[in-house]
Amino acid sequence: MRLQYYLSEDSQLTWDKLYRFLRKREWPVWSFPWVIQIQTVSGCNARCIFCPCGRTKQSPPQGEMDWDLYRKIIDECTRHRMRRISPYLMNEPLLDPRIGERIAYISQRKRFPTYTKVNTNASLLTEETARQILDSGLDILTCSVHGIVKEKYEKTMVGLRLEEVLDNIDRFLELRRKLKKKKPELRVTMIRTRLIEADVPKIMSYWNKRGVKTSIRPMTNRVSRRVNALGIHASPLEPYDWCVRPMEQAYVNLKGEVLLCCNDWEQTTMLGELTCQSLHGVWNGEAFQDIRRRFLKGDLRGLLCRECRMQRE
Repeated sequence: MRLQYYLSEDSQLTWDKLYRFLRKREWPVWSFPWVIQIQTVSGCNARCIFCPCGRTKQSPPQGEMDWDLYRKIIDECTRHRMRRISPYLMNEPLLDPRIGERIAYISQRKRFPTYTKVNTNASLLTEETARQILDSGLDILTCSVHGIVKEKYEKTMVGLRLEEVLDNIDRFLELRRKLKKKKPELRVTMIRTRLIEADVPKIMSYWNKRGVKTSIRPMTNRVSRRVNALGIHASPLEPYDWCVRPMEQAYVNLKGEVLLCCNDWEQTTMLGELTCQSLHGVWNGEAFQDIRRRFLKGDLRGLLCRECRMQRE
């Protein structure tokens, strides 16, 4: 049973909160984000068919996040016991030449139970970059590898070469073994599409032999009608009305603007600016609270959530 959320303003009494949790699996919205994704650099070197990157109507901010701004955000986050801090958002994180330093800054400050994770397509996971990652204290490195058959992979992850990606991952695993590093744990993830459906047993076997944990995630349309029209989803896309992102997760672009969601590729819904506001203030601000109220009531008029579709797991 999924955990459901409600606004703390709707329940002030301790006994009522306990009752709602034990009987209904309901929990008040966190007073600080449980998870944060931070865009340290813009862009991606791939054009995956299901991703809006490079295909938005509006051009998103370009460049790298200012280091002073980055430190300000991380310093605030590490004063709280968050679940996860991820220095990537709508981008390929290994395009950031200083990604190892960015991660290390978090590693030096985070406290239990916080962990760090980045998601990469692994095409830029050179030996030099691998060493930076291994020295950074990163907890989880997730590689998006959508398939194991060359033709299908390269049709999906346009611009990348399967052999190069697999070689990069194998080298990383070998380097981690040689250096006797326990972290980061390397995982492989992919989206369940019609293109890979028949290859799932082969995919699982390939990564199991390497001792790599693999997950196949349900497909989302990423609030894009173009993705809907591709017709590559393995099962029907349904309105994503079981989403908990506004209750748990914060998303910050390279300018320090807090977005509603990781699927807001057009960056239409800005809830605050961390150049002049605290993350705590934005998270608990009226703009964010109003969206949560509407979402919990099912009133999605004017919200990008109205267009969000996802496969049921």
